[in-house]
Amino acid sequence: MTERLLPLAGINNVQDDDELKRGGDSPVLFVRDALNVDISSSGKVNLRPAGELVTSLNYENLWQSPLHHDVFATLDGELVKVNTQTWTFEKLTFVGQNVRFEVINNLVYINGSRGLFSYNGFAVSPLTIDTPASPLLQQDGNGTLKTGQYGVAISWLRNGVESAVSAMSHVELAGQSNYDQINDLSINVTLPFCIDDTVTDVAIYVTQRNGAELYKFGTYPVSTNQVSIHEISRLGKIAEFQHLSPMPSGKFMKYWNGRLITAERNVIKFSEPMAYHLYDERHGYMMMPQRITFIQPVDGGIWVGQTDHVAFLTGAQPKDMSYTRKSTQAPIYDSCILVDADLVGDDVSQNSNVALWLAENGYVLGTATGQIIQYQAGKLQGITAKLSRSVRLGRRIITTVT
Repeated sequence: MTERLLPLAGINNVQDDDELKRGGDSPVLFVRDALNVDISSSGKVNLRPAGELVTSLNYENLWQSPLHHDVFATLDGELVKVNTQTWTFEKLTFVGQNVRFEVINNLVYINGSRGLFSYNGFAVSPLTIDTPASPLLQQDGNGTLKTGQYGVAISWLRNGVESAVSAMSHVELAGQSNYDQINDLSINVTLPFCIDDTVTDVAIYVTQRNGAELYKFGTYPVSTNQVSIHEISRLGKIAEFQHLSPMPSGKFMKYWNGRLITAERNVIKFSEPMAYHLYDERHGYMMMPQRITFIQPVDGGIWVGQTDHVAFLTGAQPKDMSYTRKSTQAPIYDSCILVDADLVGDDVSQNSNVALWLAENGYVLGTATGQIIQYQAGKLQGITAKLSRSVRLGRRIITTVT
């Protein structure tokens, strides 16, 4: 008796042997495993094309920018731009491990263990600026300030991009007695030395007499050592970036609702809106109950992989976000990608991009509204790996696991 092998319906390692074959008008056959072959949607089997060694260099984190079509990779922690015709490279900067890429507003943002960077099509620049130390203040004459307390703080600027504001220094301008209201005083400000050679300017902020709010006094070249604040009648805007810190990198990086987000261990950190280089240590984070295994924003929230489940976060601000645990099998570390609505169909995607990840029981979709679709539940089980990466090739999703 001859047994038909085609069409194949895919892999099934859950059901018993006698349930792998289904008859009727549309007979199909499941297999326990399939190595080095592709099974089409019609059930045909094709031998998977062989690979070819194109270079002996150990490139990692290969990624092509949809913006400039440049191809990036890392070599021993060094970010390089790769020529895929010759597989030679151009060194850019050292970024370390945990490299991630995001395209935002005509720039490529790069996450590494050495920090966050941006690429404009020509060069890589650090994204963050260290917060400066507080300035030293001393009472002086030849001004128009009255006796009283004044506060001064500074920030660094890199081509117009401003760092967080330093801690405020205070000085008490005093007369000959507590009742002496003289008004010919000034403040001599000694600026700290800047060790970042990419910083171009320093902004100085000062309070009103006996005030608490910082207002902009002026901007000076970073080489300036001392500045005299002799009058404060025409101060500028209020200091915008007080009580903030440089945005930290992480093991994961994504873009969500005008913010850059990074994640490491069990903490997700959110940058300030439209100020991707700054972070609020008081409110700009969310703690998860378990180690984070992926993050993937969608239109309605953020999918977060956990050790034994996934979670869906909703809310417009980090402080307002709510956590919903979803009943799924454990996701494979770093297997999640964002897929277009046309790949899965409008009836499933609801006209929005969806998150797709590999779990112990096969591929899982997470919709923009927080719904879960487990396509291969009841057919696959026992998928485990320490590391993985997923890519879309045509209408096929390929996940490499280690």
